Amino acid sequence: MAEPGRVIVVGGGLAGLAAADALVSSGIGVTLLEARRSLGGRAASFEDPRGGGLVDACQHVAMGCCTAFRDLCRRAGLSSALRTDRTLWFIGPDGRRSACTPVGWLPAPLHLTPLLLGMRHFSLGERTALALGMVRLARLRAVDPTATAAAWLAGIGQPERVIRLFWQPVLESALGESLDLVGLAAARKVIVDGFLAHSQAADLLVPLVPLGELLGHRLADWLADRDVAIHTERTVTALRFDDRGRARGVITAEGVLEAAAVIVAIPWRAAARLLPEIIPAADERLTGSPITAIHLWFDRDVIDLPHAVLVGRTSQWVFRPDPADAVAEPGYCQVVISASRGLRGADRQQLVDTVVAELADVFPAVRGAVLREARVITDPTAVLSVRPGVDAVRPLATTAVPGLFLAGDWTATGWPSTMEGAVRSGRTAATAACRFLGAPAVGVVPDLPRSWLTRLLAGTAR
Repeated sequence: MAEPGRVIVVGGGLAGLAAADALVSSGIGVTLLEARRSLGGRAASFEDPRGGGLVDACQHVAMGCCTAFRDLCRRAGLSSALRTDRTLWFIGPDGRRSACTPVGWLPAPLHLTPLLLGMRHFSLGERTALALGMVRLARLRAVDPTATAAAWLAGIGQPERVIRLFWQPVLESALGESLDLVGLAAARKVIVDGFLAHSQAADLLVPLVPLGELLGHRLADWLADRDVAIHTERTVTALRFDDRGRARGVITAEGVLEAAAVIVAIPWRAAARLLPEIIPAADERLTGSPITAIHLWFDRDVIDLPHAVLVGRTSQWVFRPDPADAVAEPGYCQVVISASRGLRGADRQQLVDTVVAELADVFPAVRGAVLREARVITDPTAVLSVRPGVDAVRPLATTAVPGLFLAGDWTATGWPSTMEGAVRSGRTAATAACRFLGAPAVGVVPDLPRSWLTRLLAGTAR
């Protein structure tokens, strides 16, 4: 039985782990319950079928603007397990490579000048149109909550090639949803905070070790060393309330666990089943978007870049393991396709053939290599679909039930459904729980400071 003075965190994904960290940092005892065997939630790994150790089910990356995620990694001593890529590689439809590296000494958003000029698959007129489109998006003060990014871009006259070869791959990969469904507010969030706000905002932070190791072991061990009681394979079937209607614990198959407060940090469908009177039911406004990862094992290394955005193809991103990773299987790479609902039900071998053919078009080493193994993994609800109207139904961390708080990248964080959104949600829920218990709260990590030019262009952070 948990101590009544402790807080129970239901769910061991990034949101739950971040909540546990924030609570214990405030001097509050924490019991974390996870239904699965391992921690990490959707940031999960599986065993390499060739015996090469853990492989991430889907490649996760953060960006320089992800201040809460970076802070959690720094405090847990995990920063050395993240590689920072300042250069974004784009490979155009004609196979030409563009190395786009922001300039750190120029004030944002002028630091993006090399990125725009470096896109060799665009004409000068198209690059100019792209720059003007980013400026117009940033300067929006009143964002139509019903507008989609695709409709808005077409309405301001963005060239079709610019939409198809920049806006679509960038926004779809960042938000996990197709351009014709992405809300305009979410698109503005990505462009302003992810590109324009700060010279380091667009940096890619790529894990050097599998997420199962990074989150499921290293982060979990760090929390356990700080007296967070972690229990896996412990499913919560109901919450326990006192006679005044306050959340005072949870019910599991092993018995009742009492607590001073409860944070529910599980995916929204599971949360809706657990708390049907509190969580909005999934509908067209609160629904998921699928992401597909194609794992490929060749007989040799075939990808000569750390990552690449494959423009104008079915494949969207390709990643290879870091060369310094002694555990990674030689010849392995992963292709990620966001908003992949059009691929559901498709022949998997045909998808693998398509992806391999696209890689062979731009990476010559693929043509002489032998594909030894392939695996296709699709998560049908990988991320919350950031459609117009979704913010109106994303619940706050504080509920109408005293002592009950919500966390998860699907809650009202102001961020899309990302690792950053998950960490922010956990810290927000923990802050609310601390206030409820009368304890000091660590608070939420601030955003990267916007440059004076970005503040002039886009206003202050909201």
